[in-house]
Amino acid sequence: MIESSIGFRSEYSCFEVTRLIQNALKTAIAYQQQMARHLFESACLDGLEKLPVDGTLPASFLGYFKKIMDLFDESTRVALKQLRNAGLTLQCQPECPHCCYQMPTGVSIAELIYLYHGMQQSGAASRLFRRCLEAEELWVEVFRQHTNENTAPNDCRNLAALVPKFYRDLEQRCPFLDTQLCQIYPYRPFACRMHFSLTPPHWCRPSHFQNAHALGFNLEPGERIFDNLEKLDNRFQLDLSDVMVCGLLELTVNVMQFKKIHWS
Repeated sequence: MIESSIGFRSEYSCFEVTRLIQNALKTAIAYQQQMARHLFESACLDGLEKLPVDGTLPASFLGYFKKIMDLFDESTRVALKQLRNAGLTLQCQPECPHCCYQMPTGVSIAELIYLYHGMQQSGAASRLFRRCLEAEELWVEVFRQHTNENTAPNDCRNLAALVPKFYRDLEQRCPFLDTQLCQIYPYRPFACRMHFSLTPPHWCRPSHFQNAHALGFNLEPGERIFDNLEKLDNRFQLDLSDVMVCGLLELTVNVMQFKKIHWS
């Protein structure tokens, strides 16, 4: 859960910090139960499989997913308040871009659809699409640089886990970042919502000389949420990459053909 503890100095040991975070996560259980219920209800909606056919989805899906994300944000606020009351100093602010050099992976199809809708709502879909193309090209190039025709399948799987680190070290800003503001902030995936820092914000920047000493942690939605997301994803009958820009581009070009989703 805690990503780095090198050089961390605090009145708490790393073990105690981990315990405090685990206790804070327990406060999110009630929120997770509501999120799971909304995910189940979303998966029961009629017409989810029509997206790849005619670009149509039930409007209630959009309402459900907004509730899910709002509940997750509220659960993190409660957990963070508990951590602050315990004496931890949390550094993250909405306009802090220093961790926006990661490429989110493990992004569900439902999240990609919500993200695509947000990109269309932004009024800058064409510009953001071009930026996503550039990010995908760099992502693919990073992978190619570390593979060859003799690379064994097991090595490819191991490499896939390292590509995010190689990509991050290049300090490619998120394609949705404009100056210090995320252009699709209300629609960002879980991976962008759950990461927090206990050390100064600029330490999160890959090239910062203190980056190796940065201490971050994740307030994850929980296995029940991920399981229900998978069940919801199965309803769409789509095969999209779980790498954020790759999956989003596939959805944009191959499924939606640059058109807005029709909410019925």
